This record gives sequence, C-alpha cells and structure tokens, in this order.
Amino acid sequence: MRYGGWQTMQSKAFFLQALTPVHPGTGQDTSSTVDLPVARERATGYPLIPASSLKGVLRDGRGLEPADDSEEARRVRAIYGFAGRRKKGDEEEDISQAGRLTLTDARLLVLPARSYAGTFALVTCPLALQRWRRDAEALGVSAKLGWPEPQGTEVYAGEAVQHGEKVILEDLDLEVKGGLDQLSRRLSSLIFGQEKAYFIQRLAVVSNEVFKHFCESGLEVIARVRLEEQTKTVKNGALWYEEAVPAEALFAFFALSPNGEDFTELTRRPVLQLGGEASVGRGLVWLLEGRV
Repeated sequence: MRYGGWQTMQSKAFFLQALTPVHPGTGQDTSSTVDLPVARERATGYPLIPASSLKGVLRDGRGLEPADDSEEARRVRAIYGFAGRRKKGDEEEDISQAGRLTLTDARLLVLPARSYAGTFALVTCPLALQRWRRDAEALGVSAKLGWPEPQGTEVYAGEAVQHGEKVILEDLDLEVKGGLDQLSRRLSSLIFGQEKAYFIQRLAVVSNEVFKHFCESGLEVIARVRLEEQTKTVKNGALWYEEAVPAEALFAFFALSPNGEDFTELTRRPVLQLGGEASVGRGLVWLLEGRV
C-alpha cells in the first residue's frame, strides 16, 4: 500500500494470546471502584494494548544504547527508532531518529468466559470480527472471513460449550442457533497456523451487546496489598484493586514497514511480558504471526 503519498508500505497481521492475566494499565480512575483499570477503547469499552506499550516491549534490550554503534544496533534503531544523545568529543551529538516500523493498537478479538459446559468458551462478536477484517483489507492484508450475526441472546458456538440447546456463559443463558465449523477452523489457521481443537470446539459468536457485557464485567479484579518493609505485615490502608484481562484472551494488531524484513524482528521473542506485575508471572503473551 502507499503511505503518505510517496512510500510503499508492506503490512502484516499479528496476534497476541494471553498466557497469564494481562494488565495493560492506564493509571488510577476515580470514577471506578477498580483502582487500576485496564486500558480501554473509549468508543467501545473493549480492552486494548496501546501500540506505544507494545512497541516499547519489543524494542527493549535490542542494542539501543547510545554507546553501541555496532551494525546490529544501527539496524535495530532503524526499525524501532530511538531518542537520545551520544558524546562526541567535547560535545553531545543528537542521534534521535524515527523508526521504519509502525504498529497499531492491539485490539481485543476473543475474550474467554466461564462456561457451564466445556469449562470456558472463547467469545467474540460480529463487531470485533468486522473491525479486524476492515483494517486488514484497508492495509492490503488478505481477510477472507465470514461469520453469523446473532441477535439478543442468540449464540453460534462449538460443540464443547453447548449444553443441550443452550450455552451458559457466566450468568447468561444463550440460545444456540448453530455451529461455527467454518469460521472456527479459518480463525484457528489464521491465528495459530494450524487447526487447534480446543479453539475450534470452544469458539462462540455472541451479539455485540453480549460481548460488550463480558468486556465490562468479565475481566478479573484482583485485590492486592502493600506490606510494611520491616515487619512484612499488611500496611494500613494499603488494599487496592487491579483489573486484568484473563488468560486465553486474543488481541490482534498490524505492523507496517517499507521493508518486509522488519517483520521478522517482531517474532524474535515469541513470548513477551506486557503490563505490570511481571515478578508474579502476569502479563505473559504469546506473539503469533498471522497466516494470511
């Protein structure tokens, strides 16, 4: 595709699967009972991972120190960009530069929800799928994807989460209108590069309203405390609540660059740590290259 009217850009689809709960934080929100909510899209309320956070994690530790003038460090700086200065004789030299690689925000595509049958379901909706396909087509990425359009409390779901003619997710009883064999197999191949039985059997497409309900009330809320440094007892008034996107959630983002070889840099580390609480194992995500 043409970018800025002069430069040909290449595009690639990528996905992030949460291996542990993820907290892409936004700081405190006095309007919420949750002290540390996750980042959300303003219009939809869906959780998201900001592109700036994602790019920072990918860039971290990749030879971007000002003193490193090796060929590899220059290559990485050209991909990600760099802001800094370097000592040159008695003066400082500004070596800041813009990177070639552009990333979009990672938007929520699939959210896990507790299920009466099958333990948990992997829930998405027409709006989330439609927005991904629109972005893919706009960026020149092949996006042959179709889906049903459930209304109200209707659901199309894999066999593992069906209980008779119902799918019971969290506190909602949904009416099964059909299966998802074609869509689930296509999405599984697109995201994982192969057909994964647990994904195919648990995928569920619900209405946009039901999906929004799960995005608002289906995230984990974790109570945390701060300890006194000397006694290791709970500090007075130190209880707070932190929101997290649960494990198994799937986010989707796109990468753009005039040099297609830059995309291999993204998959250099297949497992990343995003957000806070790294010391207790939170924020581990699996970076997957879309097979389109």
